[in-house]
Amino acid sequence: MIDFMRKQLDNPLIASSCIATESTANVLRLAENGVQGAILKSCADYQRGKVEGKRQFAVDSKSYTYASSPFEREILTLDECLELMRDIRLQTDILLIPSFTASSLFADDWTPACRQLEQAGADGIQLDFFYMGCIIGRDGLTDSIVYLLKELVSAVSIPIMPKLNVNLPKDYIIPLLVKAGVEYVSLLDSVRSPYLEEENGKYRISSRLDTDTTSCFGSWQLPLTLSYTYTAAQSGLKVCAGGGITCSDDVKKLLVAGAAMVQSATFLTKYPEKGCDLIL
Repeated sequence: MIDFMRKQLDNPLIASSCIATESTANVLRLAENGVQGAILKSCADYQRGKVEGKRQFAVDSKSYTYASSPFEREILTLDECLELMRDIRLQTDILLIPSFTASSLFADDWTPACRQLEQAGADGIQLDFFYMGCIIGRDGLTDSIVYLLKELVSAVSIPIMPKLNVNLPKDYIIPLLVKAGVEYVSLLDSVRSPYLEEENGKYRISSRLDTDTTSCFGSWQLPLTLSYTYTAAQSGLKVCAGGGITCSDDVKKLLVAGAAMVQSATFLTKYPEKGCDLIL
């Protein structure tokens, strides 16, 4: 048995925040196939207006996956997430971690939503900093991050779990998490990258995907994920590691590097009935 966020789990596999965790039916299907929990599709405290554009995907010759989607198609509203959580909780007791994002580092933009998510039955809350863009270099960034995390740690009684990406270098951000009293960390998110198409030996930016909203996923992430995992685990954090996982050997590498849990998005989105293949 594995103890994670005060739950006893049979194996170390949960689903990342992704298409596979944006509906009750999807989450229940994962649970029925051995996945121990779900980080829900990220939400924000906003009102959805008219949605233009659509989700799009592309895969290049190296099997790197590019995904592009407007914010309002990609992000649940807080009310949608709360309703989703309550619905799932009526049907299963799996590890349930909503993911929340905001556009600033001000505690007032995070705290009320985190309290509502806790009251709705969350076991923990992922803090999704991805949609804030690259914040390195902002004045007072270090103090702002530490203050925000300390406020959230004290505001809710369940664990908070910041999700890192390569815009937050590990040797900078991980000591700040420790300083703020954070116990858990989630990683590693995608990077913003335009989709390049090859034509007659030359590359050009594809017009198929929006260059401002395209994220790149793929096996190239795994060495980065391993590095972040090792550093975070050596610092005493409980790591929910993902990013670049394609097979059970990748999962084993992350567990050896110190991960407490592993999370998958791409694999479980493609093969929701085959989650246990990752932990053979």
